[in-house]
Amino acid sequence: MASIKKREKRDGTASFTVLWRAGGRRNAKQESEVFEDETAAERFRDLVNGHGQQWPPGWVRGQGFIADLRRPETMFEPFALAYIDRLTGIQGDTRSKYKKLVVNNMSPWFKPYSVEDGEGSIIRDMVQHWVNDLQNGRVAPLDPPDRSSRTKYKPKTISNQHGLLAAILQSAVDAEPSLRASNPCAKTRLPRLDGEEEEEEAVFLERDEWAWIHECLGVDPEAQELAELITETGFRWGEATALQPRDLRRRNGRPAIRVQRAWKRNEDGQPYMGAPKSRKSRRTLVIRWSLWEKLQRRAKGLKRGDLLYTGPEGGRWDAGTFRRLRWLPAIELAAEKYGLIKRPRIHDLRHSHASWLIAAKVPLPAIQVRLGHESITTTVDRYGHLLDALDDEVMAAIEWAMDPTAPLPGFLLHSGLADAVPYQRSAVVSDPWTDMSEGEPRGTAGPVFVVTLAGREIPFADRQHAQDVADQWDGDRAGRIAELRAQGWTDQLANRILAAGPEERERWTGGGQVWTRMPGRQFVHHQMASFSPNGDLSYEPQPLASRWAWEFETDLYTDKAAQMRTEFRPGPAATTEAYVRGTSKAAVQMAFESSCEKAREICGQSPYLDLVKSAGS
Repeated sequence: MASIKKREKRDGTASFTVLWRAGGRRNAKQESEVFEDETAAERFRDLVNGHGQQWPPGWVRGQGFIADLRRPETMFEPFALAYIDRLTGIQGDTRSKYKKLVVNNMSPWFKPYSVEDGEGSIIRDMVQHWVNDLQNGRVAPLDPPDRSSRTKYKPKTISNQHGLLAAILQSAVDAEPSLRASNPCAKTRLPRLDGEEEEEEAVFLERDEWAWIHECLGVDPEAQELAELITETGFRWGEATALQPRDLRRRNGRPAIRVQRAWKRNEDGQPYMGAPKSRKSRRTLVIRWSLWEKLQRRAKGLKRGDLLYTGPEGGRWDAGTFRRLRWLPAIELAAEKYGLIKRPRIHDLRHSHASWLIAAKVPLPAIQVRLGHESITTTVDRYGHLLDALDDEVMAAIEWAMDPTAPLPGFLLHSGLADAVPYQRSAVVSDPWTDMSEGEPRGTAGPVFVVTLAGREIPFADRQHAQDVADQWDGDRAGRIAELRAQGWTDQLANRILAAGPEERERWTGGGQVWTRMPGRQFVHHQMASFSPNGDLSYEPQPLASRWAWEFETDLYTDKAAQMRTEFRPGPAATTEAYVRGTSKAAVQMAFESSCEKAREICGQSPYLDLVKSAGS
């Protein structure tokens, strides 16, 4: 760490020399910078410590930062705040949140620097040091001297803050004229989302679980009815609590609700009623007659612009107050009375509404409109992992489209398509093609770049792809390697886990394809159990494990929420293996139970059981 050495002068004044070893290495060259002012020396010392025992980028020895090259308007903080002021389509509280992030979590690192290329500019290493400091809770170079630590942020939070910083600096790249050639946030190594991190995932309630919660909310009929409204419509909290009598409509003769306003917060955090979240959030939803009658009774005697639902003291229902006074007590009561295990948030009523629509085969565009998503992509990204339930319907529709003799899928019986057969083949035509793909070249004929990963060689046509995979592979295992070395592993043993290469070769002579693109990468959860022929566990099931998997790791990689496999395994024990993998932890856990049940059902049918019996006789 950098230190300050004070030297008394003959005239009674003093100088302050900041001393450090380059890069923090014990035998490295000693660097120094002299100051006449102790405060300036302390600030420079903190900058050196904040940049890994290196000269702060843009600092000229004996001169400091070159002021005439650093325009005030392109210094980080004023530039970042001006960028946020120019953003459109965001609420006031979001703008305020972004500004607080800049001032509190970015400026203490980047305030002395410019977004413009040249002396004193923000560079890639500085962004990486910032990410590392956020992860480890280290103080910033410009933090007060008496501050001992900062909050250790989770990987998801760091990723979000890095995204904001990247957008700010990209605006400097995109400026006319451009202020810099590239974005220093590119290729930052972000902390990985590991299996130990507790993320606030969506909770999907079953119908009986919702019924339990609904009953336990009955101590306050108004709270019970408000929760029922959100569950039936999928409304956001701010939409449901902003409803007024004039929003009760009819659509095609059916009772409906028009969403045309929602509660928001301004930059000072004060609530106000404004337009819904997006253009598509202005929508009209049909509802059941039973809910319509409850809303009509509630609207009786109210003015057109009064709130249908109000808090305990009148006025707006605050989400935090509802959660504390009504929601959490109902969840605790449902857990005690019925054994409810899940701990849903109020917003999970919206998620549950969407999951029930998907389970009932409602088309995604209809769900998008009902939830008020601006894009169908939002609907797919948020609920796509639930769509495995529609696989049978998808295949039935394809079968009907491709084969006119196939029956119309059940969910299309009333669609008017029964008579819409565009052509009729008189007979089934056999496939005239002969498969000649056996000699297809795999990859490229030119030089390849081979990366060895845990003893397995993976060839790439592009050196950069190979290098990026190797770097990411090592980054994913950095924490594990540190643990192993702390346990006494030598570098030779640790290197067996790390990537080697890329090594250039004239051509690829091994098996498998040469990768001509960057392979996919997913964070995959997986679990396995093995059963003997009588249905007993062969050994204690392995706990759920999670790690990043590459597309070439075919035994683990998947981009599905959950996949299960049940296999008979050869050997003297004739075991049956249940194996589940997937990108959704909750879906994998549920699928694992189903996979184990299936393995128990079929374990007595193992084809290897007769071999075991004959060997025993």
